[in-house]
Amino acid sequence: MYIRFKQKNFKTWIQELSQETGIKAKNNLLTLSDTIGSGYCFADSIDRTFSYVMMNVELNDDCTLHRVSNNQMGLLIFFNQTQISDYIRLRHKKDSLTDSLNKKRSNIFVSSTNTELEVNYRAGSKLKRLGIYLSPQWIADHFDANTKLQVELLTSQGLELIEKLPINQEIQEKLNRIFDTQLGSEPDRLALKSRIILLLEYFFSTYLNESLVIKNKKIIPDEDITRLRNIEALLVNEETEKFPSIIKLARIAQMSSTKLKQRFKQVYGYRLYEFYNKQRLEKARELITQGVSPKEAGYTIGFSDVSNFTKAFKKEYGFTPGTLFEKSAKTLQ
Repeated sequence: MYIRFKQKNFKTWIQELSQETGIKAKNNLLTLSDTIGSGYCFADSIDRTFSYVMMNVELNDDCTLHRVSNNQMGLLIFFNQTQISDYIRLRHKKDSLTDSLNKKRSNIFVSSTNTELEVNYRAGSKLKRLGIYLSPQWIADHFDANTKLQVELLTSQGLELIEKLPINQEIQEKLNRIFDTQLGSEPDRLALKSRIILLLEYFFSTYLNESLVIKNKKIIPDEDITRLRNIEALLVNEETEKFPSIIKLARIAQMSSTKLKQRFKQVYGYRLYEFYNKQRLEKARELITQGVSPKEAGYTIGFSDVSNFTKAFKKEYGFTPGTLFEKSAKTLQ
């Protein structure tokens, strides 16, 4: 299998991978076919400038990933935990490296998207990789001129950088939490975004030169992440019968209403009420698949009007709760 591409948002990359392999990606999740291997690739965005991909696969065929230059300085950070069956071959600009000795590799590789990179894996290799793509716009928003220069110097080391950034215990624990996420669960996918942000912040603060300072010190301060998790827990709590007021949520988060709304959207990708509504609709969907009637499911999650519940459900999933109920009833018989 040979995949040639220009780096873009990883959600777009998954769709391109889907076209190349002929495997349909559902909700940005691509499950490998037996001819290629086993496992999955999943991608999502934090926002339009910041995306990530998770790869957890075992290859049944040789695989070459060939990234060509897109003539823009975006930043790619890959956290690699791989077990090589035969050898791994890398080519970066004019440099190349073939390694058949280090069967188990655990490292972080940073590169710029304005340079070419080709990686060849042999059949039988196991790849567990988390990739983060920070677009040129993200870099412009978060790096000052000195920081940008430091990153350019870092990425210019090419293949020499491979063994210089090992995965330490702290990052290993963060990666374990990320890969333990249940990708079929919408709430878990949302929580995954905050884990990705925390990993990136830890990486910048720990592995890069002390002169590499992000504007405003942090993308999102740790204390804000903790407060947002408290809000998340409240909104997904089944005992929360109706959406709390923004004023109440802001008081719990110890933030202004404006800051809370901005921070929550930044981390979870949804406005507060959108997030709350998605959680309760997901609960209703689960109840209906278990045989609960649409009317009862709607009442359970707080809808007093069945027609409003039906409209909200169809808007979210593209089909009515009645359609799901009929399908589920046949399955349960």
